[in-house]
Amino acid sequence: MNRLASDRRTLLAAVALSASVGLAGGALGAYAIYSRFGPSERVVTQLVTTTGPSSGAAPITVTGIAQQKAAGVVQVVTQPQSVSVLAPGAAGFASGFLVSPDGLVVTSVHALEGATNLRITTADGRAYPGLVVRADAAHGIALLRAVGAQGLTPLSISNTAPRAGDLVLAVAHPPFSSLTVSTGTVSSTGGTLTLSDGEPQLESVIEVDGTPDPRDDGAPLLSGAGDVVGVVVNAGAASPGIVAMSAQAAAGLVARATGSAQSQPTFGVDSSLLDPATAAAAGVPPGALVVSVAAGGPAAQGGLLPRDIVTSVDTTPIDETHPFDAVALGLDVEQQVTLGVWRAGKTLSVALTVGSS
Repeated sequence: MNRLASDRRTLLAAVALSASVGLAGGALGAYAIYSRFGPSERVVTQLVTTTGPSSGAAPITVTGIAQQKAAGVVQVVTQPQSVSVLAPGAAGFASGFLVSPDGLVVTSVHALEGATNLRITTADGRAYPGLVVRADAAHGIALLRAVGAQGLTPLSISNTAPRAGDLVLAVAHPPFSSLTVSTGTVSSTGGTLTLSDGEPQLESVIEVDGTPDPRDDGAPLLSGAGDVVGVVVNAGAASPGIVAMSAQAAAGLVARATGSAQSQPTFGVDSSLLDPATAAAAGVPPGALVVSVAAGGPAAQGGLLPRDIVTSVDTTPIDETHPFDAVALGLDVEQQVTLGVWRAGKTLSVALTVGSS
């Protein structure tokens, strides 16, 4: 324990979502929990830095994380509401989360479809008019402003993307419920997804092996440390599990809105992650398979072609934690990079200047 204390690290583990089921109706209660959350016992582990001794620390449960972060989760009301139309399952409600004390809110673009009147309400009953500040269609994220808000409790966005196998939770405040929690295990990151015909392809998608709740659209996806690692979207039939968009894209959107960044970095290309197993089956290297190249964009100007496989950006190999996405890679507009590219059996180096959108 002394060695662990000197490292100031502790492995926090807790059993959560356990249920106490009585003799009468016990089977039905257990089934309801399983159908909503998956297995009735869920362990969340996260290696975190602490400032005190490792012994004697209270365990962190899913419920504890959700309750700690609940004040930063908001309702996004997209249609006028009244007593005459208000009922469980009523339309016009989505989720979001605060990223600044003065009312900047991140949600999903999908959650705003059909919006006619925006209001943002907090867990303690405050309500504010809502405005759309910015949107990032490629990553499916929107940034709103709760007009006149002050002194609110924001959530922290993680600096790192989740990895396959991480246990995560989505926390929401749907109508007629003080708090809902959905849990699952990250099954893949860095992929692409189209929610429905006619909609743009989403980049840097996180997929979670868990039961989705349509009411979580726009909600934060939290790590075991309570940091935001994704923005949940209601994927409908496009995916059987929980789907979330990149938290790093959300952080970039906030930075542009607050003036610390002015434009959206882009490669001007649509691509799909090519994992090592699939690449081996096709006899090609892993990386990002270029699906299409935007005319006149950075990739086109650099000579990138459809069916190319981008294997690296500068010295960073392309994989699920480092997708071929300028935002996810933390690049800046006008930054010059060198791509490692496989094309028809040949390895090339392609110079490219990151563009803006």
